[in-house]
Amino acid sequence: MFSGGIESIFSPFSFFLSSPPTFPKKPKHKKYNQPKKPRYSNHFLPPPNITPTTAFLLPKMQLKLLFTIALFSLAVTPVRAGPSALPTPTPLHLIGEDYVSSFDYDVVNALAAADDYEPLREMYSQFWNNDPTAAEYGVCETSQASPPTKEAHGAIDLLNIRFTCCQWNAVHTQCSNLTNRGGASVGFCGAYKACLQCTPFAKDRMFAIAFYCALQGPDGVYRSGGKWMLDGAGPGARLILYHN
Repeated sequence: MFSGGIESIFSPFSFFLSSPPTFPKKPKHKKYNQPKKPRYSNHFLPPPNITPTTAFLLPKMQLKLLFTIALFSLAVTPVRAGPSALPTPTPLHLIGEDYVSSFDYDVVNALAAADDYEPLREMYSQFWNNDPTAAEYGVCETSQASPPTKEAHGAIDLLNIRFTCCQWNAVHTQCSNLTNRGGASVGFCGAYKACLQCTPFAKDRMFAIAFYCALQGPDGVYRSGGKWMLDGAGPGARLILYHN
């Protein structure tokens, strides 16, 4: 009954043992047969009916449109301008530009350093003209509140470092400080933008106030104060020597 042996029993399945089973392979599609999908920027996604060519041009067209809208908005939108810088004021006239001093300032400084004010009073008395109709004249206003004459001399001598003395104060006081030394100050009051020649024009007139108006107080200190009227620099224009 089993004459064929054990091999005859498994003979129907012998093909499974002889070689591994094979299955039909699924055909592969080549990549180049598949149409490539165009890549677009996330910022400019084209509609479904846009072709790859027009989709490539779409970002540029949108940028151009945005740029045109921005230019149009600038053209029609009013822009508030910021405050412009004020123009630099220019002097209307330099008063005293032709004045030449006849004083030797080395002698003046030596006498002032020695507190010898009598010779200085004589020297500068030629400036005084009490006629109120004159274009310029001096007014003494010395008191115990006036600065010491020595400090007044120092403040006036500082005018050497300036060529022009201008009045740039446009408010109601219309006075500008020029120099300071100790408790003494020299100022210029007058029309806005009026200018004087500092040295020697303003300097000699302030020395005339300092030395001609010098008075010795009970404490033995010489003090000086006053003003030099200059109608050529506007109504009420004056150089002033005062306590700061």
